[in-house]
Amino acid sequence: MNIHVNPQTSSRILGRAAAGHRLSRDEIIALYGLPADEVAQAAHEARLRQTDPETATYSIGGNIDYTNVCTVACRFCAFYRARHQEGAYTLSFDEIARQMDEIVRVGGSDVLMQGGVNPDLAFSWYLDLMRMLKRDYPQVHVDALSPEEILGLEKLTGRAAYDLLAELKDAGLDGMPGAASEILVDEVRRNAAPTRIMTGDWFRIVDAAQSLHLQIAWVGMVTGFGETLGQRVEHLLALREQQERALQRYGSGFAAYKVWPARLEHTRLKNMASQQSGDEIAAEYVRNVAISRLALDNFVNHRAVWRTMGFAVATTALRSGANDLCGTGSINAINATIVAAGKHLPDPNQALLIEVRRCIEDAGFVPALRDPYYNVLARDERKTEAMAARNDGN
Repeated sequence: MNIHVNPQTSSRILGRAAAGHRLSRDEIIALYGLPADEVAQAAHEARLRQTDPETATYSIGGNIDYTNVCTVACRFCAFYRARHQEGAYTLSFDEIARQMDEIVRVGGSDVLMQGGVNPDLAFSWYLDLMRMLKRDYPQVHVDALSPEEILGLEKLTGRAAYDLLAELKDAGLDGMPGAASEILVDEVRRNAAPTRIMTGDWFRIVDAAQSLHLQIAWVGMVTGFGETLGQRVEHLLALREQQERALQRYGSGFAAYKVWPARLEHTRLKNMASQQSGDEIAAEYVRNVAISRLALDNFVNHRAVWRTMGFAVATTALRSGANDLCGTGSINAINATIVAAGKHLPDPNQALLIEVRRCIEDAGFVPALRDPYYNVLARDERKTEAMAARNDGN
């Protein structure tokens, strides 16, 4: 799609966006045709207005993939296995506990638990898991089970998402990731993964979680499934509408937003994999970060992803609308298992956290450690003093 915007219209749109005015569908589409540096600057101005202009946040947590057995079989997924396929696994509670021990050891305050839609796991298994986690690790915030997994449990039990989530919350669940979103347009979803959760079910389950005041830690967009720019905007508008509804009805909505490009090289959609260069992929990613900040005016927190894009690109994203560096400090699940088994493995976390803080500093912000609710726990005072001295010098 070639988008041409005259300079007068361009200036008006960017000015409105930077000031926090709600953009229309046509105005958001127009952002894709404007100079990337101007869009990034407008997004940065909006970010400085909406969040602490001095800091960028990061967290320490962990990811546990409790099973890779899945019956959905998305064509873009390289993670899942069929029930009896080589490499299929489901972690025992003891194995999960060992990984939790490692997350706590490195100072983690939250854990994200996701897996496949495994028909061999009864709903009682999940309840027992939540009870174990809340009993043994009460200090750790537990985000678990994507809308896709909840839909799987609906089909398994014949019960509604609201009832299932209410029981899981009582057992210890703190929040649910807004995963399985990719592009929330059914035409795109049917082409990429015909058996994937459709848009209506996704929003229905998310709304049920929000009505129960379960935190939706993040929601995102994954680009590169052959979607048009118009369909990306349709995705953004649907999320903005759900955020508006949740804030009005329940007092809280999605905690954060992030975007990243699909990695399709080792999947059944490999023929759809991007033919762009690394620089082109990075530039498109940063533009999407900026446009998301301007389009989603009711999302306070926008995450920059470094695990997918690298620290240098994440630094640019932090100057283009993002205010949080996500995926930081997480102990790799495989490494955690090795450590728990008593084998020697150099602890990567201190070195990793140095890189995380440097990434934030390179973007011109004070690194601030946050909790799962975006409350700042600690600021890097050395960086604060250095910035103050630099400003005094000016």
